[in-house]
This record gives sequence, structure tokens and C-alpha cells, in this order.
Amino acid sequence: MMISFRNLLLPLALGATLHAQGFGFGAVYTLSNDTGGNAVEVTLRLPNGALWPFASFATGGDGTGMGLGSQGAIAGSCDAGRLVVVDPGSDELTMFRSFFGIFLFRTSTVSSGGDRPTSVAMDGRLVYALNADSDEVTGFRIQGNRLRPIPGASYGLSQSGAAGAQVGFSPNGDWLVVTERATDTITVFEVRPNGTLGAVQHNASAGMTPFGFEFRRDGLLVVSDAAGGAANASTTSTYRIQNDGTLATITAAAPTNQTAACWIALPPDGHFAYTTNTGSGNLTGYDVDAPGQLMLLDPSGVSGDLGTGASPIDASFDRSGRLLFVLDSGNDEIATFRRNADGSLTRLAATISLDDGAAGLLAF
Repeated sequence: MMISFRNLLLPLALGATLHAQGFGFGAVYTLSNDTGGNAVEVTLRLPNGALWPFASFATGGDGTGMGLGSQGAIAGSCDAGRLVVVDPGSDELTMFRSFFGIFLFRTSTVSSGGDRPTSVAMDGRLVYALNADSDEVTGFRIQGNRLRPIPGASYGLSQSGAAGAQVGFSPNGDWLVVTERATDTITVFEVRPNGTLGAVQHNASAGMTPFGFEFRRDGLLVVSDAAGGAANASTTSTYRIQNDGTLATITAAAPTNQTAACWIALPPDGHFAYTTNTGSGNLTGYDVDAPGQLMLLDPSGVSGDLGTGASPIDASFDRSGRLLFVLDSGNDEIATFRRNADGSLTRLAATISLDDGAAGLLAF
């Protein structure tokens, strides 16, 4: 997609009006991940879930043209109007300012401080990138409209070849978490007030191949366990971070009964959790109680089906928690589901086609 300014003004004006009047307008972001120039693809989301292709905004860096094996390639704050994305093909990060949620202005492209950044996390003005091929996380601060490296803020994972899958902050900003696929480890770093990292705990995962995760607002950590891609063997686990960075397991490896649960999505209310099962072409939903115990919404483990040829990866809810968007890498499209009151999912007709190799997904 290229920006056409003749076609830009109407959606921009519409977006500004809907945003200002609170009609539920929003946006869905993905990365083109193109080797010849990475870009953020912006799709306008209408209140009924309909999708409208909007524009493509170059990052100034490059993609890899293939799957990243990570969750969190895009991080952003709708309120702050900032978006930070990975450029894994050129070992860079790019920051944008966002206007009306759909118009992006690139302000900074910097070295990620390592090899092949695949996941990025933001907490206020603090940003950390996971450099997957150098097995480390690297810290940055947002100063004005620029990303600035924090001197000395590069920290190794549990070992070489850890195959980090995601980096993310706890809701209170006190902890930085990294899932390690190859070591069955969830690494937890203390975040110091100056943005550097302190004590680290390398926690054994309750399930095999911890991959994607998301925090509930109360600090519950929900992690997908891909089980090495073994057929119908993937699971989901929940934890709470203790004062010393160790993890207390709440639910240990609850089965999905599906294959390769890799990505996690939670609606804002945190009453449900969903995995995208890359190997099965479907989604698994759980009821999540107050303490954090998981219960399958359907005994089969199938809460949403994407159909023939599907290979779902990234997923994200809109701000209302009613609409779930899924990047289907098998069919090169974004699929849309409506979450019902009981947690069940209804597939909607709304789809957007993407280029092969697209990665990352964030909805507002």
C-alpha cells in the first residue's frame, strides 16, 4: 500500500471526527516486514468491526520477509500518540508520532543495539527491545521525539541460543519479562527507577516452549506454551511475579488440545484469554477467574476457526475488548472476530489482505 494523498483526506477527516466524538473509531497496525523497506500498514477500524485500508508509512529500516517467531513487534500508546516498531532486517527500531490514531509521522530510526530485534515493549518513556539473535534486551528512553539508548543498558538472557520470543513490562512497570523458547525459561528483570535493569530471575516455565504473553491489569501473567509444535500438545499457563522476581504458578500448562499455541490476547476486562494456534489454524479461549485459574470455554479447545490454509499468528483486541483481530499468515490477511458476552467468538466478514511475510499486530 502506498499513501495516496487524494484518498487520504477523507479518511483522515472521518477519523478525526469519529475520534473526537467518541464513536468507537480506531486503527489496526501491522508491519509489512519487507526486505526492501519495512513499513507500518495502517487500517482504519470502524465501530462495527469493518476494516478500511488506509495507508503505508515507511520505517526507514528493513524487514526480513519471513515470520519473526515473536509477539510484540509493535508497541504503542494511543493516549501518548507514540508507536515503536522493530526493523529486524536492518537491526533498528523506529518511532512514530500518531495523529488521530491513523496518520503516522516518523521521528526516529536508531540501532537496536543488537542482532535481529523481533519484539519491543514500552512503559511511558522507557522502551526495551529484544534482540533475538544476540540473546539480549537493550534499553532506550524517549526524549522529545527521539529514541535515545540508555548507556550500558544491554542485558543477556539465560544463555546463548535462548530464542527469545517476547519482551514486555508488568502493568506497574517494576518488572521486564522475556520468554525463552529454547530454554523453557521465563526471565524476569527488576526495572530500576533510572530505567536500567537490576536483579534477574530465570524461572522455569510451567509449560514447554513459552512463547507469547500478556498481563492482566492486576498483574496476572498469561503465557502460551507452544510445546515445540507437537500435535495437539500446546498449553497455556498463568503466573504472578513475586517480590524477588520469581514466578508463582497459578495455572500450570492448561491444555489447548490444539497445535502450536504461540500468541496470546486478552480483552481489557481480563475475564477471558485466547491463544492463536498456528499449527491448527484456530483459536482457543479460556475463562479466567479472579485468582487467575484457566478453564477452557469449549472442551475441544476451538473457540474460533479461520478455515482452510489458515496459520494464525499475532492477535490483538480493540480498546473495547469486543473485537479481536488476528493476523493469518497462511492466508495473508487480517481476520476479525466479535467476542460475545460468554467469551465465545463469532467470525465477521471483515478482512484485509496483507503482503506475504507481514508480522506484528496492534489494535486500538
